[in-house]
Amino acid sequence: MRRYFMTQIFYMMQKPLNFNVTLLVFSLIGLLLSSSCLAQDVNNEDTDKAADKIVAGKNAEEKSAWKSNIEFGYVATSGNTQTTSINGRFAWSYEVEHWRHSFDLKAIFGSAEDTSSQLVKTNAERYFAEAKTDYKYTEKGYAFILANYDDDRFSDNDYQAYVSVGRGLSIKFAENSDLDVEIGLGYRETRKKQTLTLPSEIQKETVFRLAGHYIWKISKNSQFEQKLSIGVGADNSVTKSYSGLSANIVQNLALKLSLTAIHQSQVRVDTQQLDTVTAFTLVYNF
Repeated sequence: MRRYFMTQIFYMMQKPLNFNVTLLVFSLIGLLLSSSCLAQDVNNEDTDKAADKIVAGKNAEEKSAWKSNIEFGYVATSGNTQTTSINGRFAWSYEVEHWRHSFDLKAIFGSAEDTSSQLVKTNAERYFAEAKTDYKYTEKGYAFILANYDDDRFSDNDYQAYVSVGRGLSIKFAENSDLDVEIGLGYRETRKKQTLTLPSEIQKETVFRLAGHYIWKISKNSQFEQKLSIGVGADNSVTKSYSGLSANIVQNLALKLSLTAIHQSQVRVDTQQLDTVTAFTLVYNF
């Protein structure tokens, strides 16, 4: 179309024209050129907007795949009794279509003043780390590998290390209720502490593992979480339970009340089989 107009204009210019006709011709040329440039600018602007929407969508999707939170709790008493208790946790997870990775790190520290000697003594110190990777081969089924390390200064063990592989099934009861059940086989190594009557020893055993993880989103701002795992070995069976109830204060800040319990079937003399930790923590999600 543009070539046609230019040809006609060139043809007309070969003939003698008065001033008004010449002015009209050049006006038409300017109008055609300006409309062409305007259309090109509109197309470029639409393309840029579409590209920006695609990039924003990808960034939002990537951001939602990453989840992290930090927990912190602190209790101190003074007066007739002086005690200090600190517990913290860092959790990280990344989930895409077929893969889900998670990492959990916990620490607990407590101290109290000895009334007889007036010395402050540590009465609780525990460090725990766990890493887990899931491969989702169907909408509900997945395979996993898990490894954790537990170091409790005031337990029967110097440390306890564990690795397991197995399969899991995701069950969705409702829009706000999810359950993961797992079965697996693993290996556990436990180093027993040395005492006045017993030497230090290392126990190595194959472990059969059953586990469950339940999440109930009570409302938009509150959530209940329950974890339960049982590791059965020839020398010792370890049961771990975690219950947590959280409520949002603001968008990324929440309060959580939790109860952690660890039970071992075989312990040495003067050692309790059951350890529990009740915590009230502040949680920051990012």
